[in-house]
Amino acid sequence: MPGTPLTSSGLWRQTLVISVILVVIFAGPSSHASTGQPFTDSNNAVNNAFSSIYYAEQNGGDVSALVAKLNTAISLIQTAKAENATNPIAATSDLSNSTNIAQNVSLTASSVSSSGLAARHLRLYESIGTATATIALAALTYLKGDLVYRRLWLYVYRNHVVKKSDE
Repeated sequence: MPGTPLTSSGLWRQTLVISVILVVIFAGPSSHASTGQPFTDSNNAVNNAFSSIYYAEQNGGDVSALVAKLNTAISLIQTAKAENATNPIAATSDLSNSTNIAQNVSLTASSVSSSGLAARHLRLYESIGTATATIALAALTYLKGDLVYRRLWLYVYRNHVVKKSDE
């Protein structure tokens, strides 16, 4: 009631409610620092890009340019962590750039993976063709080699006259 004095339990409850409200207000995320969500998004994008690069490398793709771009994204995340307390706007911008770079790396990694796989198949087909040609040439030489040798010898020495030597 409006005119009644507070009892000790009522005063205790009122103090507790005011304390909880103050803790929620002041302990919540501050409006000037980046929260953990952009960091989580950037880290997830970098992890996905790393997995894509690993898969592309396993398929024989040249991933050196992708690794360099991914290292740039990782350094942007580290820079954002360092400057989050002092310059949260720059930290958010760095995290956004890092996420974009990592997503572009993931997209590019799929084409690098396909080209690496195509190059691997081409090398395999070239090896199979070389082995087949070598085996065919060896078999042909074995089967027809003496005939070819005799005809070649006859062609080279057809006008050769053997002279009797007087010994």
